[in-house]
Amino acid sequence: MANHRCRSNNKLCCIGGRFMRVFFGLELSQETALAIDAWRERQFGEPGRAVPVANFHITLAFIGDVPETALGTLCQAVDERLARRPVPGSQLLLNQTGYWPKAMIYWLGAETWPPELTTLANTLRSSAGSVQKKRDRNVFVPHVTLFRRCPEAPPAPLEPPSFALPYRRFSLFESRERREGVSYHPLQDWPLAAASE
Repeated sequence: MANHRCRSNNKLCCIGGRFMRVFFGLELSQETALAIDAWRERQFGEPGRAVPVANFHITLAFIGDVPETALGTLCQAVDERLARRPVPGSQLLLNQTGYWPKAMIYWLGAETWPPELTTLANTLRSSAGSVQKKRDRNVFVPHVTLFRRCPEAPPAPLEPPSFALPYRRFSLFESRERREGVSYHPLQDWPLAAASE
């Protein structure tokens, strides 16, 4: 039996030709997101376009544009893979920053992370094969994007970051483009297995 829960009023298997841009990710608690934002404001000027606090998340697997009618198939593929190989929840320590010049992104991430999180990301990327041929092949680096459109990396923060991020579930998000900007909306949640002692 599927163990995810719906996070919206959308019917995943409705009839229609609408495409949705979706990805799997970890949601940050409001407390953690606000703490990261306060730290960001203390450390940096305006090296690029600041990502809104409401959009802070960690991408596990970018799926891209899929028909709304295919979301049920995608969720079922995730259910089946997790049933065969459960992945435990754990915790990340967001304690380093980085810069990707090609994408012009400055980010906050983890120096190390549980290997099971990489396993989860790879599992979700494999699940994308149920709805499309193209797969996200970027190296998985768990991070929160702080700024976009940075022509260069800002100076290193004077106050080193240190944010604990426990995670016990992950979500399927829809990315919606509006005149006022992009927003992310969780559609489905999956609990992770209890961590072994």
